[in-house]
Amino acid sequence: MNRTILAICADLHGGHYHGLMNPETTLEEQDKIGNKIRDYHPKMNPIQDYLWETYTADIDLVREIAGQDPVIAILAGDMTAGIRHPDMLVSNRMADQVAIAKANMKPWHERLPTLAGVRFVKGTGAHNFGDGSSEILLSMFEEEKYPAIPVTITDHELITVGGMTADISHHGPTPGSRNWLKGNEARYYLRSLMMDELMAGQAPPRLVVRGHYHTWCRETLSIDFNGVEYTSTLVILPSYTFPNGFARQMIRSPARVTHGMMAAEAVDGGLLRIYPLRHTIDIRTKEIIHGSTRGVLAADL
Repeated sequence: MNRTILAICADLHGGHYHGLMNPETTLEEQDKIGNKIRDYHPKMNPIQDYLWETYTADIDLVREIAGQDPVIAILAGDMTAGIRHPDMLVSNRMADQVAIAKANMKPWHERLPTLAGVRFVKGTGAHNFGDGSSEILLSMFEEEKYPAIPVTITDHELITVGGMTADISHHGPTPGSRNWLKGNEARYYLRSLMMDELMAGQAPPRLVVRGHYHTWCRETLSIDFNGVEYTSTLVILPSYTFPNGFARQMIRSPARVTHGMMAAEAVDGGLLRIYPLRHTIDIRTKEIIHGSTRGVLAADL
């Protein structure tokens, strides 16, 4: 049996105060004229503690799923936060954000003994300092630091593993603006992609993965074409970051956010199973009013 695990995540946003950060991250402190004073570890906040615990636990689950079989880690964009939206940054220096992103890659190498490859897919210019700069620097670092692990970087990945083809890019369809619409646009997007491939004389990819929208969505569709049935599955990935004020505005203040990644089990040319490694948190502040005493309300937060 030919079995490979694709472990895919996106939107780590290293360098953001609510993004992923390895507690071992080392940055450089400088004096007022720019001379190095010392190396230091940035202070973790509770959100970063939670994200790091979740991220490393998910990588451990990938190891359990893989067993002795090879794993290819695919980082599908926005490894750094960038400076387009400068609020709540650990650092607005590109070097520091890339250093944080480098440290975020360590668990893949330290916790996955069967890691067989790393793939970077370029994300959003607002977050990667333009033209995939963060991902390019990360791929160069990975090649130098871990020369035995093959590394590639692409704008849009089409990877075939043991005969199973996966199409991976950062941008794609929205998961839907309302609960009862969730998945509709993703399904239309998937149908169009499959028909494009069939009209070009190609079989549609068995797996299609997109990021950017920081939430989980999965749709599977079958199309009959010239007497042959083709099936594809689209997954929109969650993130490893919490929304800041701007993001809350753009996504209309959701009550819950989901974090995590996916593991896809490719066996003998087919997609056997998708493992959704995801975690959902209610991010609202809970307040319970017990009543009033002499006109003063008592509340629990």
